[in-house]
Amino acid sequence: SDTSIRNGYQSLMTQHIFETLHIINKSLTDRHLYQNCIEAAQEADAILLIESGVYSILDNDFSMLSALNIPIYALQVDLTARGLESKIKTSIDEKPRVTIINDNAFVDLCCQYKRTISWF
Repeated sequence: SDTSIRNGYQSLMTQHIFETLHIINKSLTDRHLYQNCIEAAQEADAILLIESGVYSILDNDFSMLSALNIPIYALQVDLTARGLESKIKTSIDEKPRVTIINDNAFVDLCCQYKRTISWF
């Protein structure tokens, strides 16, 4: 019935596994933004790099993010739009903590976390 489907969906949507998904759309040139995100990040969180945020993977100071020991994702469409995909794939071998995801995985991530914070 419609009621059981609705209840099942509501139950699924309230079963979050993780705390906060931090979404960053700026490059590492905005150090203050990154510092604030790093200070706010907790053990059960993750970071998603979108738009110009994907440039940070190639930045020499990327280690400040990877040192957090939480999952870091990068949106593939933004890598492609900036012509970074081949450079990032080479860099990923050196920085395996970054997972490249598509738009569907972006939506899934938003559903798996209790909340999202957009840093812009």
